[in-house]
Parts: sequence; C-alpha cells; structure tokens
Amino acid sequence: MEQESLYQNAAQNAADNGSAYTEAQVGDVGGISSESQGERPPEETNANSPNIMKSYKADCLKLGFFLTVTLLIRVVASGLSPLLGSALKSVESESLVYAITLLYSGLCLQIIPSILAAVMLKYSLKNLCGGFKAPKNTKKALANFPALYGAGMMINITTMGVILLLWKLGIINTGGDISDMMNSTGLNPPNFGSSFVLFVLLTVIAPFFEEFIFRGAVLRTLQPYGNGLAIFVSAFCFGIYHGNFQQFFYAFVLGICLGYIAVATKSLFCSTVLHSLFNSIGGIIMIFVSTEAVQTKSLDPTAELTDGQHLIMTFYALFLIIVLLTAIFGFFSMIGKLKRIRRFSPPKLWGEVSNGKKTAVLMLTASVIIAELLMIDIMGKNYLVECILNLIGNK
Repeated sequence: MEQESLYQNAAQNAADNGSAYTEAQVGDVGGISSESQGERPPEETNANSPNIMKSYKADCLKLGFFLTVTLLIRVVASGLSPLLGSALKSVESESLVYAITLLYSGLCLQIIPSILAAVMLKYSLKNLCGGFKAPKNTKKALANFPALYGAGMMINITTMGVILLLWKLGIINTGGDISDMMNSTGLNPPNFGSSFVLFVLLTVIAPFFEEFIFRGAVLRTLQPYGNGLAIFVSAFCFGIYHGNFQQFFYAFVLGICLGYIAVATKSLFCSTVLHSLFNSIGGIIMIFVSTEAVQTKSLDPTAELTDGQHLIMTFYALFLIIVLLTAIFGFFSMIGKLKRIRRFSPPKLWGEVSNGKKTAVLMLTASVIIAELLMIDIMGKNYLVECILNLIGNK
C-alpha cells in the first residue's frame, strides 16, 4: 500500500508539474517557457516498477474503453443519419435542416464524448491542469500560429496531392468525382446563413470540446508515464477521430503541435484558441464561397458582377493571398523551430521503461485492440455503418 501510495502521489505530481521539468528538456520552442521550473519528482526505484506497470495497464484499459465507446457512437450516429434526414423532409427551411444536422453532428462527435471523457476517464474542469485559464505565456504561445498553420496546410496539400496522383493512376476509386473526396468535411453549407452556423461549429464548439477530450482527458491520462507518449497518442487519436484518410495526417500533425502547446503552457487555453484560429480560416472561406458573387463566378467565369459583388471578390482574393503567405511563412518558421526542439523525454517517474514498451503495452490492451479495429473500419470501408444502414432499410 505504501508503494501504491508513493506512485499515486508521484503520478499526480507528474501530471501537475510534468511540463515544468520537461520544458527544460524540450527546449524553448517559439519562445514558450514554463512559468516555474519546479522540482523534479523523485526517481522511482525498480522495486516500484510492478506497481507502476499495473497502474499503467489500468489506465490503458480505461482509455481503450473510452475510445471504443466514442467510436461506436460515431458509427451509430453515421448509420442512423438517414433516419434524421427522413424526419426532416417535412421541414421547409433549408437553413433549419442544416442547423439541426450540425447540432446532431456536434452532439455525437463532441458533446457526448466530452461527457464520457469526464465520467470514464474521471476528468473534469476542476482537475484540469490550468484548465482554460490563460497562462502568463499566452502571447508567446499564440505567436506560434503561423508555424502551426503552415505545418498543417503543407501536410494537407501533400496528402491531397498524393490522393490525386493515386486517383489519376487508377489505384484508388473516388466514384468518378474527385471533388467529393477532397471535401472531407461533408458539411457544405447550402446558403449564406448556414455558413455562419457552420462557422460557429468550427470555431467555438469543435475546438472547445475536442481540446477537452484530446489535449485534456486523453493526454492527461497518459502524461504521468511520459509527455512524449501522451502527446503522440492523443494526436493519433485526434487524427483518427476526424474519420477519414484525407484529414488524418494534417490533424495528426496539428494534434502534436497543440499537445506541445498544452504541455508547455500547462493550460488548454492557448491550444483551444490556436485550434479555433486554424478552423476559422476554413470557416471564413466557406462563408465567402456561399456568397452570390463567388457562386456566380464559379458557375460562369464570364458573368458580369455588381459593384458589391466585385468588392466581395476582391476581399476574397486578398484573404486567400494572406492565407497563402501565412502558410508559406509558417512552414519555414516551423522548420526553424524543429531544428531547435529536443526529443520529449519521459518523466523520471518511470524512466526505466522505454516508450517502445509503453506503446506496445497500450496497443496490446484488449479494449485498445477493439478500438483499433473500429479505427481501421472507420478509416476504411465502414462495414459497420453499412450494416446499420441495412438494418434500417436505407441501403
């Protein structure tokens, strides 16, 4: 019992102060430094390793159950979505139908999983390491946005280029329409008003709840066993949770960057703001695309526009130029930061066990294996969704 209590106290110390001593190891990337260096937790002896491994396996099992349940909710929500569509056929307002559809999506993908994270992973705002309170190094952390955006967009463009190449070579089949495959969100707003509803979802609801889940519950569950492990696993889950091959890679890179920010600042405030800023660019583009001016030009490039429509097109072009320059500058800025960053080292709390062994134990946990199979299906053929569609007679 004394050994168990010793580990629990040390694990809590690592969760609360892990970023303080690890920050000195990873370097001052982007000017972010810990508010206090603190003291390193005492290094555990080998005699305590069985107790630590037992606790680690228990946390892996708990995390696996959480991922399995949330992924199943995603599958069921996708399979039952045609029923929602049928129920909304009598609604005449296209904007209302779209808003209800987005609410359904947000409820199943963000809100309910956040509640489950609080219950199953025993995680809430009360035990957040800093929570959503702005840290003292907020300005320095937010200054990393160009690098964050540049890295994410470069990965996104590369992924789309590879997909287009594979499509041209006939290796993959997109159903004859490459544009459908590129539109990985599947949330094209039908009109200008609906685009604002989507903007709120992308910039407010999604960042808040997703940061709570991935940089909050998932990352903090694994952080006592190593910051590097916690950041990598939470980022991987974040990528998978986007539900498609196109978005996985840039979401994974974005998750690593946001995880580092969350650990370095000991708060979810900066990672949430950066996540919101990242999503807001896509949301603003969708608002422009839903305007009559852009739609008219898209259908007929030779069409005459009014003075107001010309003004909208000018602002749209300027916005795209600014976004492009930000992405280019940010990409080279990220390269410079990567040259300075050092490898995340596991806390001395459990330094005698390698990250490779920790990862193997995590991946071979029974509940995690079930989650892995669900991930493969979601990223692949979606057989479970097809089964649900067959059961409800919509296939």
